[in-house]
Amino acid sequence: MVREQYTTTTEGTHIQRPENQCVYKIGIYGWRKRCLYLFVLLLLIILLVNFALTIWILKVMWFSPVSSFQHV
Repeated sequence: MVREQYTTTTEGTHIQRPENQCVYKIGIYGWRKRCLYLFVLLLLIILLVNFALTIWILKVMWFSPVSSFQHV
């Protein structure tokens, strides 16, 4: 664990703080981000195609909430 040290100084003293050597990038960068966007786009396309095929099947098979069979 990194602890930041605070120093108290009097006026006129100039103390240089040491630079933080460990800089961690948070997030996704580069080719990983492009692959993630491509994966999300592919899932969206699959979702739309499945929805369109479901609607098409419902229309072609003439599904309806009312039964078309008449019992005599």
